Amino acid sequence: MAETLPIVVPVRYSGGGLTMQTTSSRLSAEGVFVRGFVTPKEGAVLSLTLTLPGVPQPIQAKGVITERVMPGEKGKEAGFWARFDSMDPDGRAALQGLLQDRGTPGAPGKRAFARVKSRLQVGWASPREFLVAYSENISRGGIFVATPQPPPLRDVVELLLELPDGLAPARTDAEVIQSITPAQALQLKRAAGAGLQFVGSDDDFRRRLDLCIDNLLNQPAG
Repeated sequence: MAETLPIVVPVRYSGGGLTMQTTSSRLSAEGVFVRGFVTPKEGAVLSLTLTLPGVPQPIQAKGVITERVMPGEKGKEAGFWARFDSMDPDGRAALQGLLQDRGTPGAPGKRAFARVKSRLQVGWASPREFLVAYSENISRGGIFVATPQPPPLRDVVELLLELPDGLAPARTDAEVIQSITPAQALQLKRAAGAGLQFVGSDDDFRRRLDLCIDNLLNQPAG
């Protein structure tokens, strides 16, 4: 596979008996690594939808799973590699533009989608307990929750987000990709808490989340 870059964007896939809204962790001109803990089998044919920054409409692709990484494999993220077998020309151009932008010196640390300040009530269930806290910021790929008791790195939790649409909490699975204890927070001069990447939800979650973020972005500054 061509050179891959660490890029987190929303990904929807359907195939192999599953339909899921999740996110990527790596992306190239030839394929994408899709995060997930329940995945279709290797060789499954997928319909893929990728939401890229600055592109008016999500891009559509057909692909096939070439490799799966199961949960618990040491030093590896759970999910699968999907090879792009077909993509429309406009989508291909948009993807190439993103890869060129992110491949320039100094660009790899830049997020595909910026974080937006937010204070949303968040509940999460882990194998050990159920906690309630508030978000510090949110993006299309994940959320940072301020809490003095952050879950351990790589824990997978069920998140329940109280979005401002007045409906029942929106549910998604998420993985802890950053865990900052109170002691570390003092050194870093920032809030203690957990950064979580969205790794498994449905179309309703994605629709409600995107609407929430659009509304936050449209709020006047100040």
